[in-house]
Amino acid sequence: MISYRFLQRFHPRFCTIHSADHYAENVSTRTPHPSIPAEAQARQASLKAALRGMAEAGPSREPACLKDLRAMLAGPSSLDLDAMLEAILADDLTEEVAEILRASRREAMDRAFVEALASRLAPLAAKAQQRRSARWQLDTRRVRIRFSYAKEDGALGFDDGDLHAIFLQVFRLEGLPLVLDLGKRPRPLLSVGLPLPAGVGSRAESMDAVLKQEPRDQPMALMAQLNNRLPEGLRLHQWDLLPDYASEVGDLALFSRWRWEVPPGQRIHAEAKVAAFLELNVWPWDRGASKADGPLDLRALVSGMCWEAGALEFATRMGAFYALNPLKLLGAILDLDPARIAGLVRTGVDLKPDPKLDRAERFVPKLKNMYEDAVLLGGGSNIILVDEDDDEPIRLG
Repeated sequence: MISYRFLQRFHPRFCTIHSADHYAENVSTRTPHPSIPAEAQARQASLKAALRGMAEAGPSREPACLKDLRAMLAGPSSLDLDAMLEAILADDLTEEVAEILRASRREAMDRAFVEALASRLAPLAAKAQQRRSARWQLDTRRVRIRFSYAKEDGALGFDDGDLHAIFLQVFRLEGLPLVLDLGKRPRPLLSVGLPLPAGVGSRAESMDAVLKQEPRDQPMALMAQLNNRLPEGLRLHQWDLLPDYASEVGDLALFSRWRWEVPPGQRIHAEAKVAAFLELNVWPWDRGASKADGPLDLRALVSGMCWEAGALEFATRMGAFYALNPLKLLGAILDLDPARIAGLVRTGVDLKPDPKLDRAERFVPKLKNMYEDAVLLGGGSNIILVDEDDDEPIRLG
């Protein structure tokens, strides 16, 4: 999994989005701070418009109690508190609703109703989380989906934090419930994939989504549903079902492959710089005094740089350096302001084989196997599963 501390150092915007619970649900209500740069404000406005367009693209397929909750947050409430609680409990959504209320209570129109509902839900959500944690290894319904998508044209202005918010939104609107993690403030299990800054396109991005259960629809139908909802420039093209213990893409990535269609006015300059780069065995890149690790040798990180049909193609080594901004890296080689590099595209990612898939017996929880054996054999097991309201723990006799 991508290290949060590593990304906090090299990719601060990711951490801002990741730490904002249910960003996709309340971003449209936020007022930009005056100190935020104009470019960032424009990107925020673009994200708001995209999320709003997704919500308006068709009726939401999420549970009715969540739709009622969002309507209540946006305007005066005529909901009955007890009826709302009953619906939330019936759909087993206490944790999800508690987090939505926590993130949205300041913007809610009916603050009194929100505070009352949050107060009633708090102990129920805590209890639900304890029960879910105790049963985590027994949950055979959740599934990991690795979906691949292209980022082009109208979506080029989105960075990976924006993309995380967009895909959270589309899964919610299409009624595909994501599993919550086991953190103190539970968040949906949707990985951000490999970092990709604003202005850079891709034909080969991937994210992992952990769903509460396998969807009934076939992958082609699911991708069509999601694509009809996604903003222009984002399109899913692959949907793979993986074991829950599969490694994250960031743990498997070896190389990212890039292609830059060089504008005619920059071609002569770029050719000279590329030739100079390829002639040397070492190309130190000093990223500034604030970088404690010192200069990086770009010759060790960049390989296969060549010209192909008027475009510059190259690969960057991943591993410990996968969070480097490709625009800055290419700008350091070509002696160009990264802002002048338009049209850079990630064309593919080379992945090593996932060792966990070849040694499944080491990663499948033993307790889960024992539980399934007991069910299949129809008795004779010394496992006692207790499912009572007082949350008495699971006992192995």
